[in-house]
Amino acid sequence: MKKIIFACIMASLLLTGCKQDSPGHSTNNSKQSNSVSSTIVTSETTSVTTSETSDTISQTTAEEPVSTAPSSTSDSSQEQVTDTVSQNEFGGYATFYFTGMNVPDSININTNSNQLTFDGGTSQATVYAFSMQNVPVKTIRVFSANNHDMRTVQVSTQLVIGSQISGPTISNHQTDELYLFHNKQGGLSLATPNYAGNVPEDQQDVMIEVLQ
Repeated sequence: MKKIIFACIMASLLLTGCKQDSPGHSTNNSKQSNSVSSTIVTSETTSVTTSETSDTISQTTAEEPVSTAPSSTSDSSQEQVTDTVSQNEFGGYATFYFTGMNVPDSININTNSNQLTFDGGTSQATVYAFSMQNVPVKTIRVFSANNHDMRTVQVSTQLVIGSQISGPTISNHQTDELYLFHNKQGGLSLATPNYAGNVPEDQQDVMIEVLQ
């Protein structure tokens, strides 16, 4: 009988110990589970944050404005317009008439014979050989043919006077610079030196515009 009672007491003690161990084990499992869950959540949060940061950087890069400022190497000076005159425009023959005192009556250009004729109103005109050539754009001042106002024009077709062929010798004609250019009326103008010479010193360079 005593053996049976002792066996029951031992069995009871063993059952009590098992019950106490069981909650402890459950607590440890719970702590491990919470730790794993926390690690997963933290990893997901970091992933989302990294993704949002990447998207923000991409949007910022895509929205950066493209510079449209002009190149610093661009030329700041005003572009010069080339105004060339072809021999075909006047059919190889054109006469330009002066108005005023102490100037020739006219200058005739003949590209068929390459002759330039100064008609001074005398019985005999002076004839020179000449050539017509394009030159770099040059800005000159002229007295306008219609109202004698001074204006600036750009020319690039020059008549170069050569040797004298016939007629009385007129000083300095062979060193003259003559230019052809298109006027605003659509016709041709001839720029010659101011043969009258009645201008102040600061206008010595101003040429005369002569029309056909």
